[in-house]
Amino acid sequence: MGRVLKTLALTVAFVLAALAQAPASKATSEGHIFSGTVTAVAPDKITVVLKVPAKPDESRDFAIDKDTKVEGRLRVNARVSVRFNTGDDGESHALRIIVRTDTKTGGPATPKPPATKR
Repeated sequence: MGRVLKTLALTVAFVLAALAQAPASKATSEGHIFSGTVTAVAPDKITVVLKVPAKPDESRDFAIDKDTKVEGRLRVNARVSVRFNTGDDGESHALRIIVRTDTKTGGPATPKPPATKR
């Protein structure tokens, strides 16, 4: 009985170790994600700044080309999430940019209140 439990425990440990390593390889094949506020927009790049209280601001530039998919209206002060890959030259290339709407200002994706019955 003790031998069966040891074998089962080792099997579970190997499965958990394999599952823990699987997402890392998936993340590298699809790219990384960076979220923040757009501070500059140009035809070939954007600059995004991540502000975290009690930490210095982190600013990143992302190259944009015809293969970059943009969801939403890209503009300065827009909140975005950028999926990107870093090339051999160290430049970050945006694969997809998702513009987040601000529910406080009533952006285009703000849900409408439910209709009331009269």
